[in-house]
Amino acid sequence: MARLLLLLLLVSAPAFAEETAPLPAEATETVQFPVRIDRIEVHGLKRTHLYVVLRELPFKAGQLIDEATWKFAATRLWNVTLFNQVHARIERVSKSGEVVAHFDVEENWTLNPLFSFAAGGNAAWLRVGASDNNLAGRFLEMGAQYERFGAYNGFQAWVRDPRFLNRRLDWVVIVDRLVRPRPDFADRRLRMGSEVNGLAWNDRLRLTAKVEALYDVLLPLDSRPDDAPPLPADAPQPPPERSAWSILTEWGARLGRVDTVRVRQQGVSLEVRQTVVATLDAQKSGFAQGWLELLALQTLGDRWNLAGRFQMGTQGDAPDYLNFYLGGLTVVRGYVDNFVRTHRYALFNAEARYVAYDSSWIALVAAGFVDGAVAERVAGGVRPMLASGAGMRFLLPWMVKTGLRVDVAVPLLAATCSSGFCPNLSVGVFQFF
Repeated sequence: MARLLLLLLLVSAPAFAEETAPLPAEATETVQFPVRIDRIEVHGLKRTHLYVVLRELPFKAGQLIDEATWKFAATRLWNVTLFNQVHARIERVSKSGEVVAHFDVEENWTLNPLFSFAAGGNAAWLRVGASDNNLAGRFLEMGAQYERFGAYNGFQAWVRDPRFLNRRLDWVVIVDRLVRPRPDFADRRLRMGSEVNGLAWNDRLRLTAKVEALYDVLLPLDSRPDDAPPLPADAPQPPPERSAWSILTEWGARLGRVDTVRVRQQGVSLEVRQTVVATLDAQKSGFAQGWLELLALQTLGDRWNLAGRFQMGTQGDAPDYLNFYLGGLTVVRGYVDNFVRTHRYALFNAEARYVAYDSSWIALVAAGFVDGAVAERVAGGVRPMLASGAGMRFLLPWMVKTGLRVDVAVPLLAATCSSGFCPNLSVGVFQFF
């Protein structure tokens, strides 16, 4: 009988231990900083190569680290956008005395179909394509998409290596042929460009260098199909097409860092860019352009996210197709696209975001916002703009930068209809800024 009881005890012991308090294979204990990391273990990788994660960490096995460095390691893994869950823990194995850094991650689905659209501000566009920002599990990005902007067709393709030469260099090559309707013409632009961004000082400093070749063809808005019969000789003729090449060189710097955790962001950054444009346009020979942007985002509690953006732009005597245009979905909501053409402006956007629901599959984020700008018009005079509204973001955390946002904005100054109360519905993809 004693042997039978002992046998029953041995058989049931693993199940009993698993249900109550499972013990790890090796007993561990907590550690105090600073500490030397003897071993790094990454759990949860299915597609991503291990070296991609190890390359992001600000330390290697055998190095002494402090608490700030340890926290920054998890921040870097969040910021690569490859993971929708990152859990970091550090333990000392009691038996061997080894200090082990554990990173438990859950990968995003990075091979994404691109189906994005925007409607609002008297303009609409549709994009269809595909991209992968973790090509072959190596943290390389490649993508292509077709665009329909109003009545015009376009395409875009790009290749990006965020860790060019295995350094903290972000290198992008892009080619596109897109059309943007302006108030007096349509600009069909062929662009070929390359940009390199170098990261330093725990990613709080980013230096930028960019060069682009632009070929702009200006189409009259009343242009007729190619197969249309010729106009009578005495009929008013549409303005002729004109085209021009431009070479753009740009350099800049960003100080500060905005970090991403799931569907919220936190941090402050200031970015400044200086651009010199040489044109072969018969009307203009070249000009300089300056641009500044300040971002400030703060998380509050478990659900709130406050976000603000301030932006300024100024340029010399530029061709009309290379001026700044304000209004519409991506700049000042509530105003029609191309509401004002300007060579000098300042704008701000402020949002209060609330995570109403968050799961592995979908997150719902409500937002209230205020947009405003002051622009010195090319035609003369100063144009103020102010709008307020609310919206909802339907985000897919397991996919990279994918989701839908719907905003309803009302212009409060310089209204775009006679009543002065003009709600403007904007539908777009992902976050506003």
